[in-house]
Amino acid sequence: MLSIISIIAVTLTSIIGLIIYFVPSIVAFRRETVSRWGIFFVNLFFGWTLLIWVVALIWACEGRR
Repeated sequence: MLSIISIIAVTLTSIIGLIIYFVPSIVAFRRETVSRWGIFFVNLFFGWTLLIWVVALIWACEGRR
């Protein structure tokens, strides 16, 4: 039986993981880059690979406003 502390720990870890996973998308939307939706979909479908995640982050940081 799971304790309430275990449930809270798993929930917080999942939320933090999702935030880290979507950092390139968050950066793109905060900077209002032109290709923010492209960055979002690349991050959503291929961000699980570290290489594509880094590429999406660089793309989000270097994109034009």
